[in-house]
Amino acid sequence: RLSVVVPALNEERNVARAVASAREGAGAAGHCEVVVVDGGSDDATVSVAHSAGADAVLVSPERGRAAQLARGVERCSGDVIVFLHADSTLPDGYAERLRDAMKPEHSWGAFGFRLAPEERDDDDDDDAADPSTAARGSKGPGRRFLEWCVDKRTRWMGAPYGDQGVWVKRHALDSVGGVPQQCFMEDYELVKRLRRRHGMPCVVDAAVTTSSRRWDAMGVARVTALNQLIVFGYAMGVAPERLARWYTAGRNMGGGTKRWDTKAEANAEATKVEER
Repeated sequence: RLSVVVPALNEERNVARAVASAREGAGAAGHCEVVVVDGGSDDATVSVAHSAGADAVLVSPERGRAAQLARGVERCSGDVIVFLHADSTLPDGYAERLRDAMKPEHSWGAFGFRLAPEERDDDDDDDAADPSTAARGSKGPGRRFLEWCVDKRTRWMGAPYGDQGVWVKRHALDSVGGVPQQCFMEDYELVKRLRRRHGMPCVVDAAVTTSSRRWDAMGVARVTALNQLIVFGYAMGVAPERLARWYTAGRNMGGGTKRWDTKAEANAEATKVEER
């Protein structure tokens, strides 16, 4: 049985797409259980997730993605669990592709990575003629190069990030103590533990599509530089709490919140402090 766990915080604009991709992508491979775990949203995330057809929508008693993931694992019944960010979507036929790729010796893995095109609202019409705005929304060489680098990092170094739909067999997750309960970099730490105990990941030959809002707001170069600083700091033993502050400060200096559609969405992005 396959379960998809979706942690969410102020994602009313995106969570329905995430849930729909999980349900529809199960296809002929059978039913997929979808569990959304909300981290205390102050928008309509919970009701939207219900309406989208999630099998369960929970509210985590503790704030933070690590606690949400652990709550989802506790609730779901699958022996294979996919962790899907609420601003991402699984590829068509993902369940069948996963089963085709997963051999008995494979205990964990991930999907590929693809950036979604920039989404526009009516409020963006005034910017439509701005060449710099159009360039940010296009599939330029910087974005294509980023996707290529992520693919090579995942396959050669065995280091997928959380927005690639990391999947794991329940026994393997249990063997590393479950989802690491830390305030930041929990996806990165989980991958490190899985690789150390169970070897290289099985990479599914299909990509999870993730929102490009951070890259649109800050630019590929700034986001990449900030992420590499955070990863380096973590490798050097800097505390996750301090790294989270670095990340938020770096995003603010880079203008990372100025293009979000709502204040709640901007606050959610700063709180989630995703590690890519």
